[in-house]
Amino acid sequence: MAVSGYGGILPILICFVPMLGIAIAYQRLNRWDQSSGATYSWVAKVFNPYLGFMSGWMILLYYTLGTTTLTIPAGIYTIDLLAPSLVDNRVAVFIVGAAWNLLVTAFAIIGLKIVARFERIIVVFEYAVLLIVACIGISTLVHGDAAVRFSWDWFSWQGLGGMKGLMGGILIACFMYSGWDAAIYVNEETKDRAHSPGKAALASVVILAVVYSMTTIGFQGILAPAQLQAHAGNALSAISAKLLHKPWNMLMGLAVLTGTLASLQAAVVSAARVGFAMSRDGVMPRVFQRKDWIAGSPWAATLVMSALNLSLLALTMGTGTVATALGNAASSLGLISMVFYGLTAAAAFWHYRASLNSSAANMFLGGVLPAIGVLFSIWVLFESIYSGAVSRMVMTYGLGSIGIGAAVALFLHRFKHVSFFASRIGRQ
Repeated sequence: MAVSGYGGILPILICFVPMLGIAIAYQRLNRWDQSSGATYSWVAKVFNPYLGFMSGWMILLYYTLGTTTLTIPAGIYTIDLLAPSLVDNRVAVFIVGAAWNLLVTAFAIIGLKIVARFERIIVVFEYAVLLIVACIGISTLVHGDAAVRFSWDWFSWQGLGGMKGLMGGILIACFMYSGWDAAIYVNEETKDRAHSPGKAALASVVILAVVYSMTTIGFQGILAPAQLQAHAGNALSAISAKLLHKPWNMLMGLAVLTGTLASLQAAVVSAARVGFAMSRDGVMPRVFQRKDWIAGSPWAATLVMSALNLSLLALTMGTGTVATALGNAASSLGLISMVFYGLTAAAAFWHYRASLNSSAANMFLGGVLPAIGVLFSIWVLFESIYSGAVSRMVMTYGLGSIGIGAAVALFLHRFKHVSFFASRIGRQ
């Protein structure tokens, strides 16, 4: 709402088709090459090792910075459930969020079987609560009992805030969708590794589109703008308090908390697997290759990523308000994700280009939809900058971190003479 007014569902719907095309690109490339590095490995093989490294760098940035945007809500919603008076205390939020981060890291090191069981239970609970409360919210909106009455003007150009508002909403929507690719990064540890991760990625995009669309419609308008601003860190708890009677209103806070922990778990697992794959090629520290001899999980990479998250969490909590920190991080992550998603879609299109004419279905699934993903990524990147949808801080977070990655790649190639950059691995 902060960027697209009450028309927030439009950016979500606009992003769906390109994101589906990108997910199809992941599925097709995973059938070709099952590497935990995913985009990092595919782009290096199809295009260029430098582009591959930059893709891996951006993914690591995405998941390390992204865990911060998850750890903060985990701390906030835990405190909101147990000690509401401390919900605005940044020290308390940091301590509780850090504790959750350490627990999630321990689960990730123990192994994927425990992680999978944990994820399965809480995802069902989370989606059930969100959809039920969203239906109540939609009913409240339809009957005119919400704080803000429904208006078709919400979806007008002015209601969205023009191109700046639309692009800001799209960046947030890109961030909301992203994370569905987590299933791909564990492909080396998955049964039917060539097919199951891709199917999971496609299913995730569709489920996210449905859940986000319903909750956006159902929750907007329930609180007045001033109330939403006052509850920027725990807006869903404030909304559920308006829609549900005690003690049922606590279910929303519990659902958001468990969902946040599931996403945090996926982020830690994904970053560790990409770091492990990059370490095998000599572009990340060798220690990242150390694996648990029983569970097979890359414990060293997992610990490093967790430590980075705790450092970023401390920095974020100490340099600004929670609302500002979350907004800047989400927008910058939206920019970063669209770059490596676009590169993945381009790699799939280019790798399979010779076989696209084999059938109409292959042309549509392997050509048209990934191409839409590529063009959409390019448009989002340039239009968000041109329209002013991203602030200078977001630009610094996003493009600045990409620039640092380019410098690291150049250093590894020219001064450390890492063979990965000199190779022409699998060039198509």
